[in-house]
Parts: sequence; C-alpha cells; structure tokens
Amino acid sequence: MTFASSLLLALIVGTWNGQWFPSGRAEHRASAEAERETIQAAGRMLADGLARIDPTGREDVVLCLNEVRDLKTAEALRQEIGRAGLSVAVVTAYRRRDRFDQQQDVIMTTLPVARASWSRWWYRRGAFPPRGYARADVVLPNATTATVYAVHLKSNYGQTTDAMAETNRLKRAWAIEQLVDQEKPKRGKYRAPLIVTGDLNADRFSPRFAGETIFATLEKAGFRDAFEGVAPSARITHPGTRRRAGSTLDYVMMRGFEPDGPPLVVPSQRISDHNAVFVRVKF
Repeated sequence: MTFASSLLLALIVGTWNGQWFPSGRAEHRASAEAERETIQAAGRMLADGLARIDPTGREDVVLCLNEVRDLKTAEALRQEIGRAGLSVAVVTAYRRRDRFDQQQDVIMTTLPVARASWSRWWYRRGAFPPRGYARADVVLPNATTATVYAVHLKSNYGQTTDAMAETNRLKRAWAIEQLVDQEKPKRGKYRAPLIVTGDLNADRFSPRFAGETIFATLEKAGFRDAFEGVAPSARITHPGTRRRAGSTLDYVMMRGFEPDGPPLVVPSQRISDHNAVFVRVKF
C-alpha cells in the first residue's frame, strides 16, 4: 500500500523469534546451502502468514524479528518474503565480548520511516539486561507518526536456582521499566501511538510466571495486549514438549492502537522453536 492509499485500511504487525537465525544453533554457522534453505523456508512461512491475515496484500506491514544474525541475513529474508515495498528499517548491532552477537533484533516495514535507531538496555542495580531494542518511528497513512519497538527480553534458559530466577525476572522488569519511562509523555506533550513487540520470555497467562511485573508495568502505562481474551489454544507461540505445555512468550502490546480481530499464530514449521504472530491493528 502506498502512503496516499485509503486511510480506512489497518496495519499488520508481525513478530517472530527466528532461533539463532539462520543457523538454528547458538554460536554456530551451518553450511551456506543449509542457511540459504532456511532463509527461503522462513520467507515462505512469513509470506504465508501475511497472505492469511491480509489476503488483498494492500495493507501496510511492520515486522519485528528476534535472533537474526545480521543485516545481510535480514536483507536476504526480506527478499524471500517478497512483500512489495517492504524494507529493513533497522538492525541492532549488539556485541558479545569481542564479536557481534548472533541474536540481533530487526524491524522491517512498508511504511515511511522518519527515524530509526537501536540501543542496549541500561545497567541498573547490580544486573545488566542482555541485548536492548530496535526502534523505528513510522509514518502512518493518516500522517501520524507511531513508534515501534522490537525487544527480546532475558530468558530463563539455564537457570537452576531461585536466585537465578529472581535475577532473570529483574532483568526483564528493568528493561520494560526503562522503555516505559523513556516513552512517558512529558507535560503537555502529545502521546504518540506506540507498539512494543517481540519475545518477552514470560507467559502472562501461566502461574509459573506469577512473579513477573512486566505485564503490570505495560498495562499501567496504557498498553493493551493483542492476546487479551484469546483462547489458550489460539495463543501458543512457543510450542510445548512432552514434558512441558506450550507457552505464550511473543506479544504485540499497543498504546494508541486497537486490535482489529484476534492475532494469527503461524506455526514455524520447525524453522524455529517459536511460532510467528500477526495482528491487524486499527489506528
């Protein structure tokens, strides 16, 4: 859809954690052929999700991706998705020790981009949340500028003690508190529409995550969860195993937008351990 297209159309927001994309393994590079096949398969999967939620192909799109290796990988995936007008707005450049991390965050969109940036989270109270966020100010067809964040919060992977679990919760909490604080409207300032999306590594609906504060922080700041009121079977973004039930870890949180129907969860077809999520929102 072009900038001057009908103002009645909605915006499609998608999020997906590619799981060390495109290698599928931590700190590992698969063969060039294997990675090319993975990128092609992921492109088909994401294109299929877009086609299902927007059969006409006319609506504007924002895709927020986690665990993508680098700009080159993001561009290759964008080409495989094949969406007209889709471009890479920003790719983070987090570092791990002496090299770039292979878990970067990406924002792609068909909308005009007024500004794009990325940042690491700030150090706070004895703990350092990993990674950070990608941020893009996109211009909607009604000439309003909206801000989109792609985030990937601290996981619980490898935690073996209550103390480790508490530290991981604090890292997630501090990251979201930072984001909410920096987007807090100043006195007399217009509160722009805002979307925060990505892998939050916490399940709002599970008793196992009852100690989390991130969802209450977002709700207090005026955000709405696109999964609110959705049946449990329709919101599994991290499929389960024989030992553990599936979880809802990937979210589209919005302020100044309204969901236009329930989210669409698209199976990742074993490309990743996360499913993709697409939401049509009204502005």
